[in-house]
Amino acid sequence: MRVLHLASWYPNKVHLQLGNFVRRHIDALPGPVESTVLHAWPASGGGWLSADVLEVQDGGVRTLTGHVLDFPPRRWRVQRAYDDMCRRLKSEGYQPDLVHLHIAADAAESALNMAAQWDVPLVVSENWTAYHPEHDRSFRKKEERAVRAALSKAAMHLPVSQHLGRAMARYGPQAEQRVIPNVVASGFRTDLDRRQQEGPLRLLHVSSMVDAHKNIRGMLRALARAVEGGADVVLDCWGGAGAGGQEIQGFQTLAQALGIAERVCFCGPASESQVAEAMQGADGFVLFSQYENLPCVLLEAWSCGLPVIATDVGGVGEHLGGPDQDIDLGVLLQPEDEAGLSAAVESWAQRKAGGTLPDALAISAYAQARFTPEAVGGAILDAYRAVLA
Repeated sequence: MRVLHLASWYPNKVHLQLGNFVRRHIDALPGPVESTVLHAWPASGGGWLSADVLEVQDGGVRTLTGHVLDFPPRRWRVQRAYDDMCRRLKSEGYQPDLVHLHIAADAAESALNMAAQWDVPLVVSENWTAYHPEHDRSFRKKEERAVRAALSKAAMHLPVSQHLGRAMARYGPQAEQRVIPNVVASGFRTDLDRRQQEGPLRLLHVSSMVDAHKNIRGMLRALARAVEGGADVVLDCWGGAGAGGQEIQGFQTLAQALGIAERVCFCGPASESQVAEAMQGADGFVLFSQYENLPCVLLEAWSCGLPVIATDVGGVGEHLGGPDQDIDLGVLLQPEDEAGLSAAVESWAQRKAGGTLPDALAISAYAQARFTPEAVGGAILDAYRAVLA
């Protein structure tokens, strides 16, 4: 089965981690799928009219990345790059069985055109928060037209959560939907030997550290309230621009004013291996977001056996606190519920002292059954087969 992937977001020479979750979806596909990836992005040194195409063959996946001049009109140049790469494939006699659009942004119009040119079905995967205008993340007009066109013609939508699927259905209500979660890399696994049985409750937060999104200040205020209530707790925050970043400095100032500066570490940006190592040494994970879809970092925390305290945004509640949940994955709160977060931290601090934190092995088993490359890749392949049947 030949699948042509168009990825609006994908790791490139400008943004090494951009759309790494898309890369994981494609890498997870099993042997019957032969994948070719097209991605275009503005970059210094790109051509004025034509794309500077970098071709890579990695793990059986052929990737063509077109870097175009980072100068207006960028969107037009990106779309031209997709068209150029399409012509290159056609000149080679390439014929896909299916076109898979990942993130219906800049690549949406090109994906729709290619599916029509080759007369094959179009499938669309999504992670984008722009579908949720209630959080001021709405599309620009040209983006929305392209998204509507692609989703209305797609044979199937593959959102990462039911919540996102409902938003996608506004643009293509006739399309079948299957929820396909993000993939957790193999390095995220439980290592109970690294957990400290004694001492304070060790909490972890990993994010972009953007306060309007992740509500870092609310998390710090709640932590201070828990400490005032007697909780012995420390918090490591990974992400953002590091200690030198202006917003991080503001968080440090707030932590000092709240009297918890010695209990909070702003550790700066982290690699995937550093995040996995930090999770394996923590007792729990906190994500106090205002909005999300289904954040990879929660799936990674569960894969490492960590219970989480998280807000009921996006698809989080479809796993945490869901009706079919038969194990303790953590605590689900409403956004901005600082009192609830404080109470959860105090409770967990007491549970650690008593040795009764949620079962790490049961949490990890829950994640392994749902978020491994094998589980996700198999689900995508089943979706392809259903579309082509």
